[in-house]
Amino acid sequence: MKFNVVTKNGTRQEEMELKSLLVVGFAGKDIEKTMEHIRELEAEGVKCPRKVPVLYQCDPHIVTEKDEIEVIGHKTSGEVEYLILVKDGKYYIGVGSDHTDRDLEAISIHKSKQVCLKPYAHDFWEYDEIKDHFDDIKLVSSQVVDGKTVEYQSGVTSDLLPMQHIIDELKKEVDVDNSLIYTGTVPLKDGFKFGEAFSCKLVDEKLNREICLSYKVKVIEEH
Repeated sequence: MKFNVVTKNGTRQEEMELKSLLVVGFAGKDIEKTMEHIRELEAEGVKCPRKVPVLYQCDPHIVTEKDEIEVIGHKTSGEVEYLILVKDGKYYIGVGSDHTDRDLEAISIHKSKQVCLKPYAHDFWEYDEIKDHFDDIKLVSSQVVDGKTVEYQSGVTSDLLPMQHIIDELKKEVDVDNSLIYTGTVPLKDGFKFGEAFSCKLVDEKLNREICLSYKVKVIEEH
């Protein structure tokens, strides 16, 4: 896996062997907001866990930098998530989309996570550079639905469990080194939407920078 590390002093390229893809679910710090997301899922027929957060281990080969992904069926959608890339014990922060098959999610959340590619942006920030204002980093997403761009999500990293808490919980189950972690998402503005394109970004207003991700969704008709 190759990625850019964007710092205050410039950009450098890094490379690592990605050993694990870890997808965290139901990671909202605000219990009511987490329950709001659970209710959104249950309204779609999804059986939700009673203990949160939840770790879903997936195949690292499904992470992608493609600007278009192919999915089966019309009920798939992305979710903006900040990413934790762990390399040799050091943390880097990026942005990705936990694209998920919503029909399959009603049967098995874990399987629905595995079946779709997981887009991510090539750029990452050093956590040490943003940890003093990390809680204020914004998470924003939108979709193109029937040719029209609609706002989909808007929140901040502090809407989710603290980063160190997520790491500590994962360490109880797996080795997190050389892994990419999708950390959970913020609530939807107006329920699930299934568009032909998805965009999301991390916004750091203190350092006046952002990391953006956009991709198209090509639907393969199900037979």
